[in-house]
Amino acid sequence: MINNTALHTPKPDKDITQTKRKRHKRRAAIEPVIGHLKHDYRMSRNYLKGTVGDAINVILAAAAMNFKRMMNKWKVEFIFWALKLLRFFNFYTQLIFVPKLKMTF
Repeated sequence: MINNTALHTPKPDKDITQTKRKRHKRRAAIEPVIGHLKHDYRMSRNYLKGTVGDAINVILAAAAMNFKRMMNKWKVEFIFWALKLLRFFNFYTQLIFVPKLKMTF
C-alpha cells in the first residue's frame, strides 16, 4: 500500500475477479499507446510551463498522433483510387488506339 492505495499487479492468481482481469487487460492495451506518445511525439520532456502547459502538450501530441493515423488512411485510399483511374484510362486507350500489326517476311 502506498498512501492508502492498493497496487494490483497482473499475476496468475485464483482470487482475481473478472472485473480486475478486465481492468488489467485494459491497462495493458493502453501502455503501448502511451509509450509511442512519449517516444515518437516528444512527450519525454515538456517545454511548456505549468499544469496548463502539460495539458496542452498532451492534447497536441494526441492530435498529432490521430492526424498521422488519418493521413495514412487517406494515403492508402488515394493510392487505391489512383490505380483504379489508371487502369480505367489504360483500358479505354487500348480500345481507342488499336495497334496495327505489321507482318514482315
